[in-house]
Amino acid sequence: MLCKQCGFYAEDEAIVCPQCGAMLQAGNPDAPTGAESIRQGRRAREAVKNRPAQKQEEIRRRRRSGASRVTIPLPPVHDTREDAPDFDDPRLVTESGVGDGSEERKQAAAVERFSPVIYSDEAAREAQAAAYAATHAPGQHRKMVNWFKVSLVAFILAVVVFAGGYLFLKRTEAGQRLLARLGREASSTALWSVGEEMLDRGDIGGAIEQFEKAKEKDAENGIVDVEGLLLLGSAYEADGRVDDAAALYEEIYTETPSRPEAYVNHIRILLSSEKEGDKAKASELMKLAYEKTGDDSFYTQRNDFVPAPPEVDLTAGYYDSKKYIAITSYQGYDVYYTFDENAELPAGGTLFTQRVFLDEGIHTLRAVAVNGELVSDELHGTYRIIMPSPQTPRSSLAPATYKTRQRVRLKPGLDNENDTDIVIYYTVDGSSPDADSPIYNGEPFWLPGGWVTVKAVAVNRYNKVSNMLETLYKIEIPEPLRGYNAEQDAPKNFTLYTTKMIEFQQAFGEGTLAGEVTMENLDTECRRYDYDWGYAIMSRSTTGWVVAEVYTTTTSPFSGPRGTNVGDSETFVVSKFRDMGQVESPSGNRGLYASKDGTGKIWVQDDGGKIIRYRCYSPDGSHWWQLEYRTNKNGTVVSMDMRYDP
Repeated sequence: MLCKQCGFYAEDEAIVCPQCGAMLQAGNPDAPTGAESIRQGRRAREAVKNRPAQKQEEIRRRRRSGASRVTIPLPPVHDTREDAPDFDDPRLVTESGVGDGSEERKQAAAVERFSPVIYSDEAAREAQAAAYAATHAPGQHRKMVNWFKVSLVAFILAVVVFAGGYLFLKRTEAGQRLLARLGREASSTALWSVGEEMLDRGDIGGAIEQFEKAKEKDAENGIVDVEGLLLLGSAYEADGRVDDAAALYEEIYTETPSRPEAYVNHIRILLSSEKEGDKAKASELMKLAYEKTGDDSFYTQRNDFVPAPPEVDLTAGYYDSKKYIAITSYQGYDVYYTFDENAELPAGGTLFTQRVFLDEGIHTLRAVAVNGELVSDELHGTYRIIMPSPQTPRSSLAPATYKTRQRVRLKPGLDNENDTDIVIYYTVDGSSPDADSPIYNGEPFWLPGGWVTVKAVAVNRYNKVSNMLETLYKIEIPEPLRGYNAEQDAPKNFTLYTTKMIEFQQAFGEGTLAGEVTMENLDTECRRYDYDWGYAIMSRSTTGWVVAEVYTTTTSPFSGPRGTNVGDSETFVVSKFRDMGQVESPSGNRGLYASKDGTGKIWVQDDGGKIIRYRCYSPDGSHWWQLEYRTNKNGTVVSMDMRYDP
């Protein structure tokens, strides 16, 4: 800074000119102000004031002469002598020499110390040379460098730099990205980021490498980064690895089924594929995507893509009659249907070509429309074809004990009173009514004596059968004869499956062996022996050969049970056994009686003849005995057969 008053060059931080004592504030905006500047100015002015007159005159002379001025700051010289003056600075080197210790000289030395000497150019060069020689003269004391301290500081700086670099690389995202770019171990986040940068630059191979490393690292930590995986899929597609991309998209929506992006990309790949079956896979994937994400766009896309479901002309539901249905596609596609709940459509279905008949029962219809490899959603409907059953018939006679013969009327149930199609089948012989039982004609019928059970069922136009009416009466009048009894009604000369063959042959002759035969329900060895009155069949039992069946067509040397024999009339034979008086059925058959001990019934034959058949248990209850009379169309018995029936 130049003093405006005297032209002296002063330091920038100076407040007053060290030469003339003028204030330098105007040129130094950072110079002290206030009390500090006043104190500094006063001290400087005093220093100038106390300067020797000779020195001040020399300064003024040099200023007037306009000589070049160079400021040569002189370093302080420290006096090492023991008798050196006790100054703040022991040695002040100025133009006037070293101070002598007086107070006045100290002040002059202070002024000389802070007042550079002004020399001409030549003088300045000489002064610089002298100063350099003084500081570099032999024997001159120089301060030594502390290399230990320098090394320690350098080591500390190196540790700080290393730690900072380590923390930067390991703890910051920028550092991790730097490691990833260098191919070093880095976080998955940095790998995804660097891979995306490479993908943006067009480095697809490098991007895939970074993405795959990131995917592997996330997998180790149980993380699914959907956004990153989608980038990897895009990179696969850009690199032509479409199958890898499709597999990756499938992996994504399997792990995170609620995200739609992977479905969209995989569907796009399938739709653009030329492989057989990929269109169908795309259709199924659209359906899955809609179910998992709830995104309506998948539902709309699929409806526009696949055929519409088939239609039927009969709404599913409950019906009380048999039906026919037609299954069609309004788009004209083929329709395959099935009623099997486990069949796979369309392969396991039937091509619809004509109306389908629905019989009584429950039918679950499934059908699809097919356009090439595209299959519609299933049409699904359940048809319940259940014809109504009539109510149980009613009896006009209350169950009770009656002392006289009684007549009974039968009526349909209350809900069927006006139904003209109701048919009532009934029995009084003790058997359960069926299609071969008498049909009630609306007229009352007589009840026989003893314990009588009236049984009846109603049948409607759908051939549905009602529950059975079963009413028990006791009519205290003479009851019919007992039924056929195996023990009491055995022939006098033999007992079935007890009398041995040799005993039978002794009584009736050996007969002629006709050969081996089989008997119904009997799995033992059997032989037939013919006689002039008929034949006898012998069976091998655990005790030897025994009589199993005797058949006669003539008046044999023995008579049948209760004095019956060939040549008797139907009426005579029937009169010897129990008969409940039941009327004939529409077929002409007639039940005689039915109980837990046995049955009796008359069967009409094609030739007009009849079979009168009685059955009962053997005395030990282990098997049946059967007694059968066959008549001709005139009602005369032409044969009699007694047999063992296990």
